[in-house]
Amino acid sequence: MYGRQNVNKIYQSDTKRAFLTFDDGPSSVTPKILDILKQEKVKATFFVLGSRVEVMPETTKRIYQEGHYIASHGYSHIYSQIYASPESVLEEYNRCNEEIKKAIGINEYNSHLFRFPGGLVGGKYATIKDQAKELLSQNEVLHIDWNALTGDAETNNLSIEFELKRLQETTENKNSVVILLHDAPAKSVTADALPQIINQLKERGYEFKNFYEIIE
Repeated sequence: MYGRQNVNKIYQSDTKRAFLTFDDGPSSVTPKILDILKQEKVKATFFVLGSRVEVMPETTKRIYQEGHYIASHGYSHIYSQIYASPESVLEEYNRCNEEIKKAIGINEYNSHLFRFPGGLVGGKYATIKDQAKELLSQNEVLHIDWNALTGDAETNNLSIEFELKRLQETTENKNSVVILLHDAPAKSVTADALPQIINQLKERGYEFKNFYEIIE
């Protein structure tokens, strides 16, 4: 179903490939990110929040029209609300999907892909997340976390140098990397660092992919 095997094997690859994934948008920073991606001829994946899509439908539409994959990060990003029950996770997915459909003007759109706010593993909602994973699967929704990052959620004192260093550390000796980045005003350094992030990965022989190539 919808590339389940591809998602299950996403961290395994004989060749070097990188998936840039942006959480929490769209935001006032998104146009800058999109401009850079266009300039660098790189397609990314955006895990959007339904509540943000509702506020910025035109930006959401631009993400889609420029060939990036739009997936769901839920609607609210309020953990107590999302993780109230397994059903509320599915509800958040569906609500976000409805907003994406409206924004891009494609009524049958369904990304079949969800990223759990805070990640799937651990935390005080671990049991709910595990149950939600099964419920999502029954509704043909896959989920993905990440295996590399720039550390843009690790400190309030972000710098381009810090992000490039964390990227180097977390991608070391990995052929297939799903890289966690954030699309939010508080993380605007990520947009500033993006040309160098892309350049570092290119220089190290990574080819850029997005989820259109995983979920067919």
